[in-house]
Amino acid sequence: MSNVELYLTIGIPAFAVLIGILMNAVHYNSVNARFSSMDARFSSAEIRVSNLDNRVTRIEAKLDIR
Repeated sequence: MSNVELYLTIGIPAFAVLIGILMNAVHYNSVNARFSSMDARFSSAEIRVSNLDNRVTRIEAKLDIR
């Protein structure tokens, strides 16, 4: 076995592993960004529900429903 064959035998799998690690990091960042945007959407939805609850409470108070 020559040195070139040895380097290729070790280098190609090591290169593939490094590419895999890089792809996992990119995928993790994209998934993290999606979850962050979903978190922002749920926060805005929670604020809207809270505002609606406040409105209903004021309407109930004005109409003396409870």
